[in-house]
Amino acid sequence: MRIITILVAVLAALSSSADAAQSYDGYEAFYIAQPGAVFGVPIRQNGDPTEQNAGVVYSEPGEPGIFTKLQGKLERNTLNIELWGNRLAVNGKTYRFADATTFPGEHVSEIFPQSANVFIAARTDTHPLLLCVEGHGSGSGEAASRYQQISLLVNPLARNPTFLHLPSLLSSCRAVVATKDGKLAFPKNSYVFDDAQASRVGLLVSYYTFENQRFVPVPALKQLRLRFTHPEIPFQFSIQDKN
Repeated sequence: MRIITILVAVLAALSSSADAAQSYDGYEAFYIAQPGAVFGVPIRQNGDPTEQNAGVVYSEPGEPGIFTKLQGKLERNTLNIELWGNRLAVNGKTYRFADATTFPGEHVSEIFPQSANVFIAARTDTHPLLLCVEGHGSGSGEAASRYQQISLLVNPLARNPTFLHLPSLLSSCRAVVATKDGKLAFPKNSYVFDDAQASRVGLLVSYYTFENQRFVPVPALKQLRLRFTHPEIPFQFSIQDKN
């Protein structure tokens, strides 16, 4: 009887641990844990600009605002990056955020370069060289804490790279994944409401890709349903199920 009691306690503890492993206190860890996650740590924002993956903040006479100079090295490729509030330059070629192909319903705005993150990912069998920028604009309240501008540059060293503006709600460059069949996918998040449609109690994570010059769903990636620990507070949550 005592052995049975101990076994029941052990199984209960293991079950509890498994449930706890599905709980998160933020989206960074959640997105990194997803299969096929593309981006790891961002290029550092401070340090010696000649050092790999290091950057400093500058201002320039005659130019309004400030910008960040960054340098990233992947394999034999060096990316010299300038990040302004309204544009990105890679090895001297400029990409204005307003010119990116924008996900339907999203709006492009300027970001704060000093607090933005820039990610790079090396070429693999499933995707080309990638660069992604995420940063906050001048919004306040929910707009500042739950939305950020996300721009993805696919194959930045190519003659005509693809430049995309991705969905912004509770998302990140870290949310970009590569599927087994070579697609780059990213989430379009939407709130889940309670039965009375009065409170936001969760998030539905639906994946899209960009192909044939348009954004389309990715059927191979199942939707994820997240449940907030407390209604209306989206930063503590657990994975409820997969649709």
